[in-house]
Amino acid sequence: MGLVVVDPDEKASDTLCQQLAHLNLDSLPAVNAKIAQELCDHALPELMICSRMDWAQSLARANRRLPVVLATPDEIDRDSLLDALRGGLADVWQLPVADEFARQRIEDILDQSRKGAAQAEARLHEHVEELQRDQRAGRYIQMGMLPPNPMGIDRYRLQHRIIPSLILSGDFVDYFRITDRYFALYVADVSGHGASSAFVTVLLKNFSRRLRREYRPSMIAEPGEILAWINRELLDQKIDKHVAMMLAVGDLETDTLRLVNGGHFPPAILVNGEGARFVEQRGRPVGLFDEVSYEAVTLSLGPGDRLVLFSDGVLDAMDDKDLDGKEQRLLEAAVAEDMDTIWEMLALTRGASRDDMTCLTLVREN
Repeated sequence: MGLVVVDPDEKASDTLCQQLAHLNLDSLPAVNAKIAQELCDHALPELMICSRMDWAQSLARANRRLPVVLATPDEIDRDSLLDALRGGLADVWQLPVADEFARQRIEDILDQSRKGAAQAEARLHEHVEELQRDQRAGRYIQMGMLPPNPMGIDRYRLQHRIIPSLILSGDFVDYFRITDRYFALYVADVSGHGASSAFVTVLLKNFSRRLRREYRPSMIAEPGEILAWINRELLDQKIDKHVAMMLAVGDLETDTLRLVNGGHFPPAILVNGEGARFVEQRGRPVGLFDEVSYEAVTLSLGPGDRLVLFSDGVLDAMDDKDLDGKEQRLLEAAVAEDMDTIWEMLALTRGASRDDMTCLTLVREN
């Protein structure tokens, strides 16, 4: 058992330390509150005995789980005693004290402290379990918002994989028909992690539903208008979150995609008979700036061609030292014909990244 005796009077401190040693209690002297705090930080004592009221109260506030006793030769009136106990002190002694008194009081204080610590740990455990239950319920709801996996839209096959860094994910994907001729797909990476970021994915799903009902013909031709619309909505919500997002609108009659990038990295990867290449685009993140503009590029997809979208958590999980090496691995993996093979080629596993990891593939079937 470790105790700290705080007293500027070294003679008085030695006397109390000797008495404690006689009771088989190890103690360390400190001549002021600063030294006492350093001992608390490094020696981790179970009890502190202090001769000054101001020091005792200050140390009790700084070390709320450490019982602090005021032990002074001065006479203590009733009001001072109440002030000391209300100020968080564990006990008040008027020195000198008998050995048996000191032994019994220390045993009682430590027993009460340990019971309090056990109760606090039990309450913390209950709170953690409740939080985990809530997060698992949120995870179940969040996974229910995702589209079918895989899903076919005419001759196109879409598939995704999301591996969250926590129970809830800040990454989100969606794909759906807008009309008989057009469909949309996107990958979104919400800033931050946990519940607050997952809440934004609920808003994104709502945007998907609204887009199917409220789209304008100009949004089909220029999908940057969709990102600008989402940008305004997020700013109006004032939730202090922004989203890196890639979105495309597909035309089933012409087999083309109109792709826009809202601050998302890495870029989309187009795989066709010429190999795999990044579709380089620029654009500001969604929900961060008042003024935004997104320029779409048009991609033609022939039989067997594919579009592959990764979130930046995939890059974080790679062990390559430089970005060029990571990007090359993405290009090589994008050629794979199924999601499992993509993941195997990237050697990504759950827990490999501190960020959520996502991949979305669109394939025009032969």
